[in-house]
Amino acid sequence: MKKLFTGVFVLMVLFSLTISAEAFDSKSIYRDEGMAAYAGWYEYTDGVYTDTFIQATTSNDGTDIYVDIWTYDENTGDSSGKWGYMFTQEDVFTIDKKLESATLSPVDIELYVYDWNTDTYTMETVTIAAQWTGEGDVMKSSSKSIFKYDDFTSKYSDKSSFREATATGSINDEDLGTSDFGELIKFKSVSMYMEK
Repeated sequence: MKKLFTGVFVLMVLFSLTISAEAFDSKSIYRDEGMAAYAGWYEYTDGVYTDTFIQATTSNDGTDIYVDIWTYDENTGDSSGKWGYMFTQEDVFTIDKKLESATLSPVDIELYVYDWNTDTYTMETVTIAAQWTGEGDVMKSSSKSIFKYDDFTSKYSDKSSFREATATGSINDEDLGTSDFGELIKFKSVSMYMEK
């Protein structure tokens, strides 16, 4: 599921194209550029599964941070989910332009906590931190697409670089160990919408 989420992320956030505005009454252009790192940890202890995912994305606007923690106790059948998102303009996330490393400094984030057994929500604030180290070669990808319908045309173009990574992290100073998967990403994208 995490890898599916990541695939969607890569497709959604990624270069530029040039196009004539000839014969169009209106044109809107949206550009997105930035860098990101994500990692996931799986743990199984005494019948309890824990799945933790952390992602940080930086752009000119600031940094977006997302956390997702899922727990299932096979001894009792109890399960719970925690997730949270925050945006900050503080300098809490750094990533090397060559995708060699990244660091998310300790940051407090508020999580929604959902208990499937009681169907109730509570809130919890945790402190998270993570460090990534790039591994292997830097890979590149790009794509372009166009959609036309009557007087409406949309175009999308993206270009990205990505590199597999291992990560270490902590939640409330509790060590997560080495991640089971991770990646560092650099992306550019342009979306253009035109109407006659």
